[in-house]
Amino acid sequence: MTLPVLDKLTGAERELVDAARRGDACVTDAPVRAVVLRELLLGLRGPVDPRGVRLGGARIAGTLNLDHVEAGTGLALVECVLVNAISARHARLPWLDLAGSRIAGLDGTAVRIGHDLDLTGVRATGSGDFGVICLRDARIDGLAVFARAEIHSGDGPALYLDDLECRAVKGIGLRATGAGDSGAIRLLGAHVSREVFLGEAVLANESGPAVHADSAVVDGDLNLAGATVTGALRLLGARVGGQLDLGDATLVNDSGPAVGADRLRAGGLYATGVAVTGAFSLLGARIEGQVNLGGAVLAHPGGRALSADNARIEGSVHAIGLRASGTLSLMGTQVSGELYLTDAELAGATGVALSGDRLRVDGGLRLTRLTATGTVDLDGARVGGHANFAGARVTSDAGPALDADDLHVDGPLDLDDVRLTGAGPRGALALNRAEVAGRLALDSAVLANETGPALVAEGCRVRENVWLTELRAAGTGEPATVSLLGVRIAGQLSFTGAEIVSTDTLVSLEDAVVDGPVLLPASLLSGGLADLDGFRFGSLGDVTWREWLDVIRSHTAAYRPGPYQRLAASERAAGHDGNARQILIAQQRDLQRRSPEAIGGWPARRFHWLWGALAGYGYRARRTAAALLLAVVAAGGLGLWAGHVGDGRHHAAERTADLTAAAGTPCTTVELIGVGLDRGLPLSPGVRGRCDLNTGITAGQVFTVAIWLVQAAIWALATLALVGYTGLVRKTG
Repeated sequence: MTLPVLDKLTGAERELVDAARRGDACVTDAPVRAVVLRELLLGLRGPVDPRGVRLGGARIAGTLNLDHVEAGTGLALVECVLVNAISARHARLPWLDLAGSRIAGLDGTAVRIGHDLDLTGVRATGSGDFGVICLRDARIDGLAVFARAEIHSGDGPALYLDDLECRAVKGIGLRATGAGDSGAIRLLGAHVSREVFLGEAVLANESGPAVHADSAVVDGDLNLAGATVTGALRLLGARVGGQLDLGDATLVNDSGPAVGADRLRAGGLYATGVAVTGAFSLLGARIEGQVNLGGAVLAHPGGRALSADNARIEGSVHAIGLRASGTLSLMGTQVSGELYLTDAELAGATGVALSGDRLRVDGGLRLTRLTATGTVDLDGARVGGHANFAGARVTSDAGPALDADDLHVDGPLDLDDVRLTGAGPRGALALNRAEVAGRLALDSAVLANETGPALVAEGCRVRENVWLTELRAAGTGEPATVSLLGVRIAGQLSFTGAEIVSTDTLVSLEDAVVDGPVLLPASLLSGGLADLDGFRFGSLGDVTWREWLDVIRSHTAAYRPGPYQRLAASERAAGHDGNARQILIAQQRDLQRRSPEAIGGWPARRFHWLWGALAGYGYRARRTAAALLLAVVAAGGLGLWAGHVGDGRHHAAERTADLTAAAGTPCTTVELIGVGLDRGLPLSPGVRGRCDLNTGITAGQVFTVAIWLVQAAIWALATLALVGYTGLVRKTG
């Protein structure tokens, strides 16, 4: 069946037909009916040259309907005007060129184009739910070109490209405006085998997404470098085999995320210099290469500026010089390479600048010279290399400035020259249960907290040294301004040159273990107290044992035996037994001074005092021996004295045979001394059978009582000497 053909053609139309047969382009400003174009493509006007039907500058009259047309040659309408929309539903065309034309729209649903679709410089204004330009389910074997095109819709998408398949999309300088939830450019389920290039494009949708490309697949790059996007860039579940390039782009969305790329899979993300107003969401995304946010500006003051929770990045993250107003959220994020936030400026929302709970970085973490308002939260994070915060400045009025509880660092942790100002009982710097495989350095750091501790690192484990050299810490409250309760340090602990200010305890080392030397100058604690109960250390470094003893005695809140015992053990291990005894004596004196109730009642406390005075608490045997010797001499002296005192007829000590006689017989000097020794010493009588005290006279009775007192003293001293010798005293305390 032969389709009807127009009977009469205008001069311009005849010129077009002749040119098509010759393979020439026809340029005219006269009207050309759309039906003539359809007849040419269907071959109703005779054979057409393979170079196609090419018309320039014409005004197309009527509607160009190419539905289901299977053309043997392509169509070019360059800089033409089409008042009515073009319909090419289910058509098959070798190529279609509308460059520079003004059109009312193009419905290319399910169109098949063997080569390129060229809409360069097209200006199109229309409406409808399926867009001004609709290429839904279209197949284009070549390029879809929208370079410098201007496409606007008042109530729907500008470009509707759902399920489009093509080699590449070229849209440099494209200007597209849409409305509604479908987006200005809609690419749901589209598949582009090479790149999508929208560099320097201007895309806008005040009431929905600017780009709606959920589940789209781009095997090459998706490039929006330098683009201006008003409305969301939606890439939920999209796949980009190459790089998502947002370099120097400007993206603004006042009603939701500016970039919604949750579950995105991309070969890389390049967003250097990007400016984003609204959330940048990469929840659960997977980036096979690098992420570059250097110099980016992210603004979402009421919430998260960047949401990359549970994202997986196979390369490194470079965010040097990043500026963010709103929280950076990296909870559960995995980074196979390095994470750089050097020189970044963060102003967090709801008190948190960086949320990195369970963040995992296989390489190094660099936050040097970071400036943040709000907590930097790395609770439970893991860093496979060097974690460096040197020179960071972080202020939080809602909690710790740096919350690194349960942080695990396989290399060193450097916090040199940081300035951390926090609030509350968790401290300005929280390192509870953190594990550091290398050194922990806080040299020249400044930590401040007006409502709680400065540093809380309870249960922290460090395999090398901890350097707090020149640290400046100011805090208040329990447990201490610098709390190292239960820490385990394999190397040395140095407080050299540190200054700690507090209204309460300055330093808590309760139950801490330092395998190496401890450098804690006594001058550090001159204005406050330290908690040293259960503290164990390898050596005292350049601190003398007397200085450390002064710290224990004068700068601890209460008496605790442990610090004394460990200091004594340290000196004894070094071969300084004399120093160890002095330390243990000081312990007993401190017990008497600060915890007398632990000794017992008044008699026990008096005995404890006497024990110390006479026996050095069992650690000064020579003093006990001297006192015992003095008591023995006193006993002999009393006996000698008694032989020279009497009532005229009898002496207080005289011959026993004359005790009842009218007059007594004096004893010899040796006998008198022997009487004193026999009476004073707990031994069997010696000379008392010949010479003894005369209790029949008053003087004899006085000397008897006096020698009883000496005897009691000798008994007590002998007991103390025996107890001290056997070491029983050393179990006290």
